[in-house]
Amino acid sequence: MSRILTVIVMVVVLAFGVFLGTRLNRGEQEGKGSERKMVDAYSLIRDLYVDEVQADSLAGAGIKGMVESLDPHSVYLEPEEVSFSQAEFDGNFDGIGIEFDVINDTLLVVTPLSGGPSAAVGMAAGDRIVAIDSVSAIGITHQEVLRKLRGKRGTTVKLKVFRPLSGKLMDFLVTRERISTSSIDAVFVLKDGTGYIRLSRFVATTAGEFRKALALLKKQGMKNLVIDLRGNPGGFLEQAVEVADEFLHKNQLVVYTKSAKNAVEDARYEAKSGDGFEKGKVAVLVDKGSASASEILAGALQDNKRAVIIGELTFGKGLVQRQFEFKDGSAMRLTVSRYYTPSGRQIQRTYRKGGDGRDLYYKDAMVNLQPMKLFAAPESYLYLKNSDISVYRTGSLPGVLSRPENGKVLQKGQYDLLRDAGGIIPDYWVSGRPYADFYQELYATGSFEYLAQRILDDPASSVQKHRKSLERFISDYTGESRLEALVMKVCAEKKITFKKQAFIQERKNIALAVKARLAHRMFGAEGQIRVYIMQSDPLVMVASRVLGSETSAVR
Repeated sequence: MSRILTVIVMVVVLAFGVFLGTRLNRGEQEGKGSERKMVDAYSLIRDLYVDEVQADSLAGAGIKGMVESLDPHSVYLEPEEVSFSQAEFDGNFDGIGIEFDVINDTLLVVTPLSGGPSAAVGMAAGDRIVAIDSVSAIGITHQEVLRKLRGKRGTTVKLKVFRPLSGKLMDFLVTRERISTSSIDAVFVLKDGTGYIRLSRFVATTAGEFRKALALLKKQGMKNLVIDLRGNPGGFLEQAVEVADEFLHKNQLVVYTKSAKNAVEDARYEAKSGDGFEKGKVAVLVDKGSASASEILAGALQDNKRAVIIGELTFGKGLVQRQFEFKDGSAMRLTVSRYYTPSGRQIQRTYRKGGDGRDLYYKDAMVNLQPMKLFAAPESYLYLKNSDISVYRTGSLPGVLSRPENGKVLQKGQYDLLRDAGGIIPDYWVSGRPYADFYQELYATGSFEYLAQRILDDPASSVQKHRKSLERFISDYTGESRLEALVMKVCAEKKITFKKQAFIQERKNIALAVKARLAHRMFGAEGQIRVYIMQSDPLVMVASRVLGSETSAVR
């Protein structure tokens, strides 16, 4: 009997092997057929198309078309794009060391980086670069600026600069050097002892920078901590894990990734021995611009009950890309897995494949998902309300997506909307009053930057006596008495309809926006951040209240 059973098993195994081999061979042949089709199409276009085509461009266009048919985050990068992108992710590049903007077709030096080569030769905030290596820079684009000002360390570039305060044209010879780009824009302690760190991205140096910032704040007597991730688009997953490690105990789960096809991409990331700030209270500020690695950090601290999350629903990018480089220097960033928070939440929001789906995906990212669309009874969640903001305490909502049975607290349509929206649900969801259309038009046209520069260029402006001290500027500079006249003049120049009533309604916000940009011009990015944080930021006010440290410093 056992011999008969053995023979039957052998026959079944043999039959299955033949079946499997046939299927695999058919799949292999189908795959080869598809590859042959692509090669044939490439050859036909190259050889028979009516106009001359470059082989490299044709291949690049083909790859770009393939990845664009996938998810919104798989991309093809030309060699130049790879170079610039890699320099940013590495946290350094070779250049002249300026923060710049192009305003009204003019290349403006926003600020020379402290200790950089431009600062060393005496270039100043507000300078206009009118020529680069004897070629006019009027009408230059951002990408052209990068091409012309970045370059090999030790090489020089000739700049012709107009300085409005003196009305003079000046010539500078700047030697390019290694420029370190920090991912931390601001580090300081508020008057109540709350530390503040603005983290703008996750590059190769982020974890080391963050540890130094924590150490500095602890030396300054920090009691609680606010981590500001608003507008942070993400970056290296491993760097986000290392930052989270500073707040978690050993072996606590930070994030895990899963792939449907390749188990090699499956990974678990756990805290090790980081102990930068394992006991103090922490608040994390997020908005719809907080994505990817930002969501990893926020989700890890939220799920491990290590921080409160304050702000808006985040972007919802839960796809992990791996970069594959080609011999010509181009590269493909391909999505290889999805990441999940410790409680099992998938952060990626829904998307439609293809070019149209990609456009819709990023268009939807600009639309705020408001709490009232999700809550059956919004008022029952209300934590705080004033003329500017409404704050909802979401309670159990962050756990709904990891434990679907808890979805009963929402109506079915609301649960589906929340699931499809993805992202990190804040513990304190802040819904702000929208700005008037007039304010938004001034913002969108760069009028605040233009106003700030006009004020700085005026020797008679009261701002001139506040150039030496950021602290004195924040406390003592009360704005321009002629602000309305200045706004009217800028509106005329930019062909914007001046609306008196809207100006009166938004005067306080317009004055603050101009003051913040003045601080940026005179004291760098941290100056602008300090003005907003210490004088008006509603999320910092909420954080102070939640952390139990509300003071006049952060009203």
